[in-house]
Amino acid sequence: MKWGVQVVRGNTHNVGSTSVILQFASGRYLFNCGEGTQRLSFENKTRISKLTAIFLTRVDWDNMGGLPGMLLTLAETGSQNLVVCGGHNLTHAMAAMRHFILRSDMGVGVKELRDGDAAAAFSDENIRVTPVHIYPTGYTVSAHEQGADESDAAAIRRMLLERAFGVHKAPESTDRKKREPPQPQQKKGYYGQECKEAAIEQVLQKFEQQDEDRTKKRSLSPGHSPKRSSDVFLPLATPTPCALCYIVEGPEVPGKFDSQAARDLGLKPGPQFAQLVRGQTITTADGQTIRPEQCVGPARPSSLVIIIDCPSPAYIDSLTTAHQFVPFLEGTKTAGPQKDQLMMIVHSLGPGVAQDARYKKWAARFPAHVRHMVSAPEYVPDNNPFQRHLRIHAAMHAISPHTYILPQATDKAELPLHTFLDSKNLVAPKSMMMYDIEPEPKLDESMVTQLLTAEQMLAKVDD
Repeated sequence: MKWGVQVVRGNTHNVGSTSVILQFASGRYLFNCGEGTQRLSFENKTRISKLTAIFLTRVDWDNMGGLPGMLLTLAETGSQNLVVCGGHNLTHAMAAMRHFILRSDMGVGVKELRDGDAAAAFSDENIRVTPVHIYPTGYTVSAHEQGADESDAAAIRRMLLERAFGVHKAPESTDRKKREPPQPQQKKGYYGQECKEAAIEQVLQKFEQQDEDRTKKRSLSPGHSPKRSSDVFLPLATPTPCALCYIVEGPEVPGKFDSQAARDLGLKPGPQFAQLVRGQTITTADGQTIRPEQCVGPARPSSLVIIIDCPSPAYIDSLTTAHQFVPFLEGTKTAGPQKDQLMMIVHSLGPGVAQDARYKKWAARFPAHVRHMVSAPEYVPDNNPFQRHLRIHAAMHAISPHTYILPQATDKAELPLHTFLDSKNLVAPKSMMMYDIEPEPKLDESMVTQLLTAEQMLAKVDD
């Protein structure tokens, strides 16, 4: 099965997160959706309509600023049953969008991957994603951040979310071509459907009654109508500095079919060959039973990709001591076969992290064959990826330079990559860069276009 990692946007001084897409034939998985992600996807003609899930490394504007617009665009394309995964307060952030996004037929599912929750993982036919929670030095994780949130406030948030986006339904078939075509989306109020869970409805009514009681105590000005019972406040949430890293495991690679061995057993090319490839045992006309392992080699373990988000040097100690990464490091007693399966690490780093000796020492302990994509402000140029807009802006500047000031940008990085690690497998992210994981690891920059600075674009416009 062919799959790989495509870069949407790197981490610069102007952009505080890295966005990449894991591409499979049957689905795509977006990691981080910062402001401008949707617009950049359109400019680069990235097919976002096939998105299966979106993963956020932090619940903040840098990582999810483009999510509302992305959801509206996906709704217009008929996308359904999208899953959004992230850390603490993700449900609260999604419920807060209910006055802006009303797509009750979209069926968006929200999965909070909370620290200490045994069920905090995502899995489907293509990938299995395991989160790693990291915190700044000195931060103490409180009890309300541990495990699944079953509080009354959480029930209200889930209810508001369901009424805004509809009920998420798992696909009936893994073959997307056999699914029913999406129905046109209709804008409905999120209170336009009856609650299906009586227990949550009771909690909702309790909150509504509290609102009504508060309304009765207030003096109303002339012409002011009382608060409607449906206007329920979104319960307050407590901010948390948690950041998530992800260990992504791809599908197991099937063994190679030996056609000559099948012929030696008396089989002919056709349906019988296909059955053996699918792992089915067949019986020949003369009663001979042939098992798949007689013609198909052993399956190869799945490849792995790690997505790291380290916002500042304060998170380095928590990251480098996380036990989930120990099996991938050289020179550890618990190092296992996982380190041979690891193909790529995406380092999304905040200012100062890439040059911190603690981080560089830890990154150097990964196996030599691993490809490191270093997405840090020191190594990614502050260029302008929105070239269409820049061209228009440059043309207007040529007409009225005092009104239309050219935006600042550069096509050079502050530091060369070799100052991060002494490795031949370093690469800085570029929009549309593709790194194939299967069937063979390979870097593909054929779709990467040259990003012009404002001055270069102006010279091109003048020509």
